[in-house]
Amino acid sequence: MIYNVPQRLLNCITEMGNQHTNAVLLTLNGVDSIKPYQRYPAQPYYFGDQLWRAFYHCHDSNNMDNREHGHFHFFTRINNDEEWSHVIAMGMDKMGLPISLFTTNLWVTDGDWFDTQLLKQQLHVLQNSDDDDLPLSWFKYMLLLYQDKIQELLHERDVELRRLCPASREHCFIDRTIYYLSHSDIDLNEQLSCALNGVQSVAYTQTSLPESNNSVTGLRRVEEGRVYSEGS
Repeated sequence: MIYNVPQRLLNCITEMGNQHTNAVLLTLNGVDSIKPYQRYPAQPYYFGDQLWRAFYHCHDSNNMDNREHGHFHFFTRINNDEEWSHVIAMGMDKMGLPISLFTTNLWVTDGDWFDTQLLKQQLHVLQNSDDDDLPLSWFKYMLLLYQDKIQELLHERDVELRRLCPASREHCFIDRTIYYLSHSDIDLNEQLSCALNGVQSVAYTQTSLPESNNSVTGLRRVEEGRVYSEGS
């Protein structure tokens, strides 16, 4: 069982700050030009005892929140023989900061469709998993920090699905006019500060992608579909 998730997440953020990076930059390492809808990294991240996976991608500018650079999609499975089921997506801004959580319709991600109760149980798998790699640890602790919000969004997903298609949810699953099923903006600094009982504020900007006028060299930012180095 993992205790003190907020502190462990803060440790991940601090380590990323020491390396002048964040989860998006770690994922896009070695990428010069970002292609819409292409998944990064080339091989998905696997974590949570191989029962969770994640990838990052961007949409073209006409099909995304104007605050968002791209988003991570998170999937789970019950065992290694099962189909993957989408759990949640996490929107990231151009500074590499998480800004939203949302669920999507089945056609968006394909795969299996797990009931909410089963997805909630899979969040508990993360409590006992051993993920030392920096981005994997960040994923795990982010999901655990926001597990109540994720469960709430999964419930809202089901409510919205019943509202849209009371007779047959299978009809909804293939309706391409329905993309989002539930959505919530998030503020990691506020969430972590509250979880840490206000003992310290979270200077997450130390790990984010600095703006172009930032005086610190060697850091990188993501903008307009490309990865830039400061001073380039």
